[in-house]
Amino acid sequence: MELSQYLSMFIDESKEHLQSLNENLLSLESNPQDISIVHNIFRSAHTLKGMSATMGFEDIAALTHEMENVLDLVRNSKIEMNPFIFDCIFKSLDSLESMVEDIIQGGTGKADVSPIVVALRSIVTGDYKTAQAPQVTAAKEPAKGIEVDEFQFSILQQSIDSGFLVFY
Repeated sequence: MELSQYLSMFIDESKEHLQSLNENLLSLESNPQDISIVHNIFRSAHTLKGMSATMGFEDIAALTHEMENVLDLVRNSKIEMNPFIFDCIFKSLDSLESMVEDIIQGGTGKADVSPIVVALRSIVTGDYKTAQAPQVTAAKEPAKGIEVDEFQFSILQQSIDSGFLVFY
């Protein structure tokens, strides 16, 4: 089997796992105490991580690894799902879908997912501020001590307005 056949299999299986992740996340949102759904989500993320690493798509593998860390805490009853965690997992899924779509279009599947990774890691360490959904507010000025030019500030503002988490 040549590489293109492996890539085709990777794409097909990735689409299936992304669909499963999406469906199970929506189910979990309706029933956040159902640990069996968390197990299903974990398995799909784990499989996607392994396939991605095998194919050399390190950004996908890295993001799914961070998702696994959060899901592992949930499935072992160390933390409970809350709006912040749901938001982070859904944003992770959106990024994974975009990266797989990039691969389908002939790209490398690379993406800067560092803001999502930071948020997922904050869940694992317990550093996220509250169990509330992240509040997205328009920034009036950049945080003190952080220097950004007008263009960078406008990009940050657009991200906030679009509902993305912005970490300074």
